[in-house]
Amino acid sequence: MKIITVTLNPCIDRLCTVSHFTPGGLNRVCLVRSDIAGKGINVAIALKNLGLSPICMGINFAQNGAELTQKLDLLGVQHDFITAEGAIRENLKLREESTGIMTEINQPGAFVSEEIQARLIKKIADAGANSDGILVLSGSRPQGIAADFYARLCNAWRGKIFVDTEGEALKLALSTGKVFAIKPNLFELETAFGVKLSGADEIAAFCREKLLAPSRNENLEIVCVSMGAEGAVLATRSGSFFCPALPVQAKGLAGAGDAMVAGCARRTAITGGASANVGVLSKPDGLSGMEILSDAMAAAAASVILEGTQMCTAQGFRKMLEIMPEIREI
Repeated sequence: MKIITVTLNPCIDRLCTVSHFTPGGLNRVCLVRSDIAGKGINVAIALKNLGLSPICMGINFAQNGAELTQKLDLLGVQHDFITAEGAIRENLKLREESTGIMTEINQPGAFVSEEIQARLIKKIADAGANSDGILVLSGSRPQGIAADFYARLCNAWRGKIFVDTEGEALKLALSTGKVFAIKPNLFELETAFGVKLSGADEIAAFCREKLLAPSRNENLEIVCVSMGAEGAVLATRSGSFFCPALPVQAKGLAGAGDAMVAGCARRTAITGGASANVGVLSKPDGLSGMEILSDAMAAAAASVILEGTQMCTAQGFRKMLEIMPEIREI
């Protein structure tokens, strides 16, 4: 099955690790690493590591974009970007070793013209013209790209659509009635829909009643809500599930949510086939919500045990499946 991930705002993540962080004082770095990233890029790398063949699409930048394509070539990930003027943004990740606390300082992306945006929409529409594959839309938008851009991409695609973004962009994408799955974290879910939710049962109830009802979002079948150290909830029209966090030592939290998206998309690709969105999870031989959540949690855990913005490996993924805590229906 064709899987395309879209990254509008790629980045270079610079991770600096200090033993103890002193605000306003001198901090000596004991570890430095640099990773090419961006949510759709992370998803594609994770999918590749898990045995699939995704294609990275989206926007690259002329000034330092070769660093991105060279890394993807090294990893064996296919790519087909539209190149815009400007440079890939650089993000600083500051990790305190003694506490594991990560402080992130993210730059905005360079300005992207309407002409570049129109070319990207056409490229993705052409890629999906003869395919019922999976389109993954995730991450922030650079300057010049409006909140409705993901919605425009949704309308250009005929297969399943996964969305991992926030705020108005998330709501507008859902309003197209074409989104199959979303993966907000709890903060993004609460802020996008103006709610305050406490505990897995309350999260699942909100997702079922306010998001998954066919009258609200016609094709939406999966809502996976990540809660960091508290685990994750996956709600579907036929059932909801909770999984506690796996017992691992986190080293690199960046990209954990992207690994979860990859886990969900992987299970959909190998189980759900290329059929239409509607009713996939209600079929006896279709997708299992428990299996989707298990894959998502295993992929995330296999990513956070790695330094920086590194994505799960196949070996790490299998190991996490072996120590998966009990997933309960809620």
